[in-house]
Amino acid sequence: MKLKRTNMEDKMKSEMKPAEETPLKEIAETKADVLHPEDSVETAGERMRNHDASKWPVVQGSKLVGMVTQENPDWKIGGRGHDPKSWKVGQIMSQAVAFCYEDEDCASAERLMNERGLDYLPVVDREMRIIGIFSRQQIKAGVQAADKEINEGND
Repeated sequence: MKLKRTNMEDKMKSEMKPAEETPLKEIAETKADVLHPEDSVETAGERMRNHDASKWPVVQGSKLVGMVTQENPDWKIGGRGHDPKSWKVGQIMSQAVAFCYEDEDCASAERLMNERGLDYLPVVDREMRIIGIFSRQQIKAGVQAADKEINEGND
């Protein structure tokens, strides 16, 4: 059985450069699932639990404006006696956001993710418009693709 290559592997091979030098805009997941400042804290908590995430980007229009940085924010708000359905993401989000620009390379993104303990990193253009999400899964896929290419070259 032959495994089918992922999009990221195809993109990396077509560029013929090491994975760590590949610009993020070429491999970031472009279907970024984001929150909006007017979304309820209940919505944020459900989405974050469904994706097993402790941080989630917040976008207004198309621009990155913040990050929900606490796990289970709806439970925390509810535990303080507030209604998570009436509280908004904009009320609890952090405006200090870790992100990378689309023209930065994977190695830069990986360093930032390691420094901050992140599994996902928003990728933005120079006007702060979110263009995608870069994840640890993509790093792992890139390493596996490189290993596969090296092993195929040694056959």
